[in-house]
Amino acid sequence: MSRRVGGSWILVVLATIASSVAPADWLLWTKDLADVVRAPVMPVSRLGTSIASWLRPPLDLEGRPVSEQEIGQLREDRDRFEYLWQSQRLRADDLARRLRQLQGLPDSVYRGAHPPLVADALITGRDPSDPRSPIELRVPEEGADRIQIGDIVVWNGSGLIGRLSHVSSVRLVVLPLSNPEAGPLEVALADNADGDRLIYRMLLRQQDDGSLSADIDRRVPVEAGDRLVLADSRWPAWSQGLDVAVIQDVTTIDEAPLRHRLIARPAVDAPSVARVAILSAAESDPQ
Repeated sequence: MSRRVGGSWILVVLATIASSVAPADWLLWTKDLADVVRAPVMPVSRLGTSIASWLRPPLDLEGRPVSEQEIGQLREDRDRFEYLWQSQRLRADDLARRLRQLQGLPDSVYRGAHPPLVADALITGRDPSDPRSPIELRVPEEGADRIQIGDIVVWNGSGLIGRLSHVSSVRLVVLPLSNPEAGPLEVALADNADGDRLIYRMLLRQQDDGSLSADIDRRVPVEAGDRLVLADSRWPAWSQGLDVAVIQDVTTIDEAPLRHRLIARPAVDAPSVARVAILSAAESDPQ
């Protein structure tokens, strides 16, 4: 008897060792070798749990036994409340993000006929390596009937991206300022910290590499890092002052020694935007 039990024990040990070094997919009904051990143990474990619950049922705060039906209902309520909490948390985060964008807008945008819209940008057909590439946006669920061609698109409150060039029921297309089809843009030097800078206007033109350039009088005090803001009468009055570009370099023009050429980059890296604000360009409600 002892010899037979000892032989069975050795067979069990050998089978366990073989199972531990065997490939995980050698079993047809499971890929987890731990299930081999759990399979015979689970029925006994469940039976023991059921017997323990029957002998000592769970009690509520008042000492009253709680039935399985009540426990199931509590679990359903817990799962439902957790779902609602997660949904509200995501909603609150979205509203907070939109509020930060609205708070970053200059006061002038509220002089338009409509308050600005905040829309999610869904990238569907742009070239991330080309800053001149048009950007496709998803049509927002709220205020979609107010969007029209020519509406202004900004990022982070005051960073001008461009204007809508295409509007349909399924997508919006933004033409960034660096795109040649956007045309030259009149800008002005942003005021400095002291507030004593004179207003100097210039005309920015698009370059092949996505940058913007302008020729100015060499007496105009400009340097790398200065901001250029919108000052174009062809754009709505309430949009004047939005950030357009940042000066990168200022060089002397050999053929025109009395003028300087400045190279600027757009204030917003258009290919990397993920969320934008759409500002209505309409002056009055459509009839």
